[in-house]
Amino acid sequence: MEKKRKFPAVRFAVGGGTLLLGAAGWLAARYADGFADFYGFSVYPAVVNVFARISGLFPFSLAELMIVCGVLLALFAVGYFIVNMVRRRGGRLRLLVSSAASVVFVGGILLFCFVYGMGINYSRRPFSEIAGLTTGRYSKEQVLDTLRYAIDNLTAAGEKVTLDADGHVTVPGDLSDRAGAAMRRLGERYDSLNSFYPRVKPVLMSELMCHAHITGIFTFYSMEANYNTMDVPEELGHTVCHELSHMTGFMREDEANFVSYLACRGSGDDYLTYSGWYDITVYLLNAYYPEATAQEYSEVYMTIPEYARKQLSMQNEFWDKYRHDFGKAAEAMNDVYLKINDQQEGTKSYGRVVDLVIADHLSENGGK
Repeated sequence: MEKKRKFPAVRFAVGGGTLLLGAAGWLAARYADGFADFYGFSVYPAVVNVFARISGLFPFSLAELMIVCGVLLALFAVGYFIVNMVRRRGGRLRLLVSSAASVVFVGGILLFCFVYGMGINYSRRPFSEIAGLTTGRYSKEQVLDTLRYAIDNLTAAGEKVTLDADGHVTVPGDLSDRAGAAMRRLGERYDSLNSFYPRVKPVLMSELMCHAHITGIFTFYSMEANYNTMDVPEELGHTVCHELSHMTGFMREDEANFVSYLACRGSGDDYLTYSGWYDITVYLLNAYYPEATAQEYSEVYMTIPEYARKQLSMQNEFWDKYRHDFGKAAEAMNDVYLKINDQQEGTKSYGRVVDLVIADHLSENGGK
């Protein structure tokens, strides 16, 4: 009996301690100069190297299994609590205290893992600074010039890939190995990307990811990069490299997209090269659309190869099936999450990759 009385105290102590450590790390990252950079570029790579290797021992998505088990355990715990609160005539206070201790314990562990697994990295030096890129306001002509540049490269890359019977690009079977090789190759150019890259794992419940409008996810508590197997083939390569970019600590979506674009572009792999140019062309088209007249947009759109236009159409048709209230709610939650982590533009930060691509294009062409 004595041990049972002490057990809630232990849970309160451990949970409270991890909550304090998590909060301290989050505050230090936000307000202590140099802390986020020190942790993100010196300590975090070691965390990835250890825990990503452990999770990599499992051939399946450990994160997916943990989520399923976590949901089932939470449902059981809630059911257990309700049943016992109804049935018990005495000892309800002890049950309340014990349940509160469990909530604090689990909450503390989750917060600690989040902060030191990815949260601090939101405040460290951005990749754009490491790459020496300064973004600004761009004219309609600069957007158009970069779009034409992307379409030219998309067309050239399209000549080297094969299409299936439906018109989609054929995805190589060793996609994870190819993406890892592309990221390591980019790591030779940027030390901050010289990291350990585990295999990217497919998610069995990809249908649920589609409903939530998620193509890939980096899970901090298992140090895994996961991808939606139902994503259109043209985007899949870019998505996989995007999640590997998160593994290196570049958590901002716009920068992960840009890193993925650089990795695909310089991979030397026909499929990844096409996927990178395809995805960035979509972003540039979306950026140019509100700036152009219908005729101007149509003129540049028709310069895209016919098979690629068909792929864009199939992509829209695919995601149109998942445009419902649940998807909107999931997107709204993601928007709030991004803003909490200092991405003030929320989900719009996904589109800021355009600024980085334009800045990179201008730097390669003497700022013209």
